[in-house]
Amino acid sequence: MKLVLYMQSIKHIALFTKNNFIQLGRKWISLPLLLLLPIILIGLIAFMIVSFIDIGDSDTIEVGLVDFDQSEETEIIVELLEESSQLGNMITMKRMNEIEANSRIENDKLSAYIVFPANFIHKLMEGERSQLSIIGNPKRPLESQLINELVETITRHIRGSQANILTINHYAKQLEMDSKERSDFLFKQFTEYFFYVLGSDQVLTEDKLTNNATASPIVYFSLAGWFAIVTVWLFVLYIMLYRDSSKNVKQRMRLYGVTNFQQAIASGIVTLVVTAILAVISFIGMKHFIPSLEVATENYLRMGLLMLGHSIIFIQCLTLLSWFIRSQKLTLLIQTGFTAITILFSGAIIPRIYFPVYTEKYSEYIFSHHAFYWMEQIALNGRFHAELQPLIVTIIGGFILLVGASFWKERVR
Repeated sequence: MKLVLYMQSIKHIALFTKNNFIQLGRKWISLPLLLLLPIILIGLIAFMIVSFIDIGDSDTIEVGLVDFDQSEETEIIVELLEESSQLGNMITMKRMNEIEANSRIENDKLSAYIVFPANFIHKLMEGERSQLSIIGNPKRPLESQLINELVETITRHIRGSQANILTINHYAKQLEMDSKERSDFLFKQFTEYFFYVLGSDQVLTEDKLTNNATASPIVYFSLAGWFAIVTVWLFVLYIMLYRDSSKNVKQRMRLYGVTNFQQAIASGIVTLVVTAILAVISFIGMKHFIPSLEVATENYLRMGLLMLGHSIIFIQCLTLLSWFIRSQKLTLLIQTGFTAITILFSGAIIPRIYFPVYTEKYSEYIFSHHAFYWMEQIALNGRFHAELQPLIVTIIGGFILLVGASFWKERVR
């Protein structure tokens, strides 16, 4: 008996799937116009956003150096920092006094300034705590954070080397070296170490902050626009199939034992298949016009699975909304608002780095944000890994809700 019901359910789904394809085929004139509309609108929005971003000019971060120690050693250190090629393209450092540094921060011409306190070298050589200070610009929190990471990295290296310098100083005293000769020798060791720190990759790459929206705006907003367009296509196709099913047809189908769940499955399959074809064609076209969008061959499957997971969950949500709201006009209004919120919180329109910090812990629970985040990591940052488990768990939970809601709807109709 169960096998018969199962086979009958598959037959109903196949029948409705075929019928939905026929319905879309009858709209071969109006359908292309509806599918082109999201491309035009989102393309214009993406073009406007990219136009506001100056691709060719990447402003360097200017940092001041304030030396209160005024020793020969700190003079050389400041010169090393000013002339360091390791920081040349990203950060420029310039010696200045504290009054000038504060003035430039108030005028928003300086990202931060580093302070070498009085007796900095003396405390370092004597084994006392020697701490650099950083004064950030409140108008540039991200840049100030980057400078803070730089200073923390240098400070950690200084503390690590301080034990070696003290050990060298201890044995130098036992060898009864001349005081001046010993100081010169210790300073030589310290400057050699400083050269090593500035020349190593550990200075800036220990905690790298990347904003792909400004680092690669064309690639980022092209991917974001494609993600938003595919989401809108899902919405348009689903609404077209749902609105074509009149109340009379639905009542007639109930007499034949067709359930809402079977109709939803059929509509979802058609929506996914047609959207997948459009998504593949549009992605190939996007790669043709944007050669800088490079994706490894093995990553196409990962991006496809991420987009598939996002699409299934999105359709599940649209179906649940249509079941729980009786008014068709109100349903369409809420579904439209839900589509807009889904795209907005995915980070495709407004990059997630511009969202408030407290929203970061909630963003991982938004399926569109999770899908687009990992697509961004794959396409722009060259990742060869994507977390699919949250999407899979959400899909399973969505199907359970659909089955439960379907039984409830069948009882109360």
